Amino acid sequence: MKKIVFAAGVAIAASVWGFSFDDIHYWVGEGTNKIGIAIDWGGTAKAWGYRWNGTAPKLGDAIRAIVREDYRLKMGESGGYIVFFGYDVADSAAQFDVGAGTSSDISALAAIQRTIYMPDHPYAWEGYVYQYWNALRNAGTSYSTSSYSYTALADNETLQGNTWYSFAYGIEVDLHVPTAAETPYGFSVVGCHTTAQKNLYTENDPNVVLGRPTDTAYDEWAGGTFVVSPACPAFGEGTVLTLEDLDGGAYVTIAFDHDVVDDPANPFGVDFIVFGNAGLPSDAGMFYNNTDPASAKCVTSQYSFDDPGVVEVSQDGITWRKCNGYADTSAMPTLARVYAPANPDTSIYEGNAFWGEPTNPCFPVDPAITMEDCLGLTFAEICRRYNGSAGGRGFDISALDLPVNAKGRKWFRYVRIASAELENEDGDTLPSTPEVDAVADVAPVSGYRNWVLDNFTWDKAWQTNLTDAAAIAQNGLPNGINCVYGLGPNDPVATDVPFKVASFEPGETEHIIKMRSPAELTARPKGLVVRETDSLGVGWKSVMPTLMSSESQGDGTWLNTFTVPKDYGVFFKLALDTE
Repeated sequence: MKKIVFAAGVAIAASVWGFSFDDIHYWVGEGTNKIGIAIDWGGTAKAWGYRWNGTAPKLGDAIRAIVREDYRLKMGESGGYIVFFGYDVADSAAQFDVGAGTSSDISALAAIQRTIYMPDHPYAWEGYVYQYWNALRNAGTSYSTSSYSYTALADNETLQGNTWYSFAYGIEVDLHVPTAAETPYGFSVVGCHTTAQKNLYTENDPNVVLGRPTDTAYDEWAGGTFVVSPACPAFGEGTVLTLEDLDGGAYVTIAFDHDVVDDPANPFGVDFIVFGNAGLPSDAGMFYNNTDPASAKCVTSQYSFDDPGVVEVSQDGITWRKCNGYADTSAMPTLARVYAPANPDTSIYEGNAFWGEPTNPCFPVDPAITMEDCLGLTFAEICRRYNGSAGGRGFDISALDLPVNAKGRKWFRYVRIASAELENEDGDTLPSTPEVDAVADVAPVSGYRNWVLDNFTWDKAWQTNLTDAAAIAQNGLPNGINCVYGLGPNDPVATDVPFKVASFEPGETEHIIKMRSPAELTARPKGLVVRETDSLGVGWKSVMPTLMSSESQGDGTWLNTFTVPKDYGVFFKLALDTE
């Protein structure tokens, strides 16, 4: 296939749209230097921001950092070229096929470089036109159509501050007005009251609750800069907001830039997470001076900095619904980084030998886990069992009296955390002083990922050999196949596993597929998708089947009826779409 080619002097109308750095919602990185990045799928464009200090990184590093942070965004590279971008617009845990340029959700944005037979097109070469990602650059904090094309080898492009970088898909460059990519974290503070005073150990600026949870903090007890972890919670200036008022009434109200939804694909049924600064003392004391977490054990289930906070949610900021449980307590303490002594990130602080890439604040720890489950474990073992999560206190809104959206799902836009009225041992009622670090919208995950979480316990699910779709489970089958069958990893399987298509019935608006399986399938998506195409030479489009019924048969097998929407497909195949 012909390599990506960029025409010099692309003709673009010179006009400035009303979208600037100030309109970006999702910023990645820290620093005083900043750029904007827009990705345009030939009609719909999204924008992100990237910050840094010191030596300017390459554009490829900035793009990869954004992709790591934003669970909705996917990217594919080949030979140093960026060839694919995908974006889960509906936040539906869409699975992307980078090779085919398709998604399991039809509303998702996805495009990959490809050729189209258009012999009459002025750009045709031997009858084919090449569609690819055009890379563009223009100076200025306001997005402009006056852009300059350059190579797509993003690792050759050194970032220039106060510049917009755009990736536009199509045969010809035709930029569109971007909209801000939604941030999964708190976007704005709409109300706050605290009498706390700013000092080395207390913060009263409410804006610290926005964005990601605190990554690192500083204190001499911890030997200087330390990574926030179960034994080293965040505190002090610039980290967590202290809600304090001896007369009561301290609170902070945070708004998301989107509706937080009770999504059935959310892991463990958790819809949002509140991060505080509860921690656990170890047998080495509160802080272990940046030594190996494997050298310190959890010896008590008594939290440090344990200050309960009342949590409420609202759709309009007026009518509130109280959640069960408290923030900043009875939770898995924040873990900012993955424990990775084999691959530490030396840029975090000088001498770091244990902490690697950032954890995921949008992925919860199983709420059934308590700190009693950590007793006797080293902090290295505890951190591994977070399974990539950043921890925090998860909340489920399914039981709250909230109106539903068009899809029949409950939702909210605002969350309020307030001090709780607690009774001490003398019978006096006193307000608590909870700390708030961040709030996060939980990201839905694939049916396979949920299956793993359902079938493997906390002490096993973190192990990569158990969460890989190709790994063999204890019943002798690959985990991915168990997932499709609806079997657990220990469930017995017949020697001749009956998993096959029983019938395919095409219809005017939808097709009906009947399949046999050794176990009853459930309504939760299990990773089985149908792929269709109208030509075997142009790639496959994924569509998610809807399970209509699962009926027991006389021979002990199950007959499962699925429907898939008709989308002019001529050829069909079944596929396992696990991640």
